[in-house]
Amino acid sequence: MRIVLTVGLIALIAACATATVSSPASVVTPTGALSDTIDCDHPLVVKATSEGEGIQAERDWLDAHYPNHSRYAQALARSSGRSFDILTFNAGDGRPISVCFDITSFFGRF
Repeated sequence: MRIVLTVGLIALIAACATATVSSPASVVTPTGALSDTIDCDHPLVVKATSEGEGIQAERDWLDAHYPNHSRYAQALARSSGRSFDILTFNAGDGRPISVCFDITSFFGRF
């Protein structure tokens, strides 16, 4: 019995050691200059495995591309089986901005 438990424990430790950890969420950003409006016909795609990870990716992207932006308003939209998060805010220089994120990869996943 002791040998079976030891072998089982070793197998469990080996399985844990080889488990993969998902990489941090990412936002696929188009190349070129950003427009003041990124619509849902050409959204920024967030690749995440949970809502917390996806929301943080959106915030990180906004902070990186629009430093000193204002607080944002948020709207949820759905189309053709996809889910979108539309954020509107003012850039640091006061320009109104609207950004659509495709959140299908993580929407509703906790």
